[in-house]
Amino acid sequence: MPFDRRHSHPLVRLGMAAVMACGIGSSAVAPTAAHSTGLGEIVRAMCLSAFENELTQSGKQAPAGMADYACGCVADRIQDGSSVDAARNTCREATARRYPI
Repeated sequence: MPFDRRHSHPLVRLGMAAVMACGIGSSAVAPTAAHSTGLGEIVRAMCLSAFENELTQSGKQAPAGMADYACGCVADRIQDGSSVDAARNTCREATARRYPI
């Protein structure tokens, strides 16, 4: 039975995207590889990279702890079943309230 990403859990889809973006694995092994390496760590790493890129483009400097708070929030929400977009939006708002820059 082929792997159907449309009906898979958001964690599996994100893990697939992370594994495929890194150019490793095939769709047959990506979900297992993503889960065995810790999906929360993969989400956190991708988030930190995106956070740093966005901050660099804005020319602003983040307060200490802001990146860890934001990316920890995203990883937690996704692991709890939120979609990537919902997690990003919720955590962006929470982070902006906690760290107004």
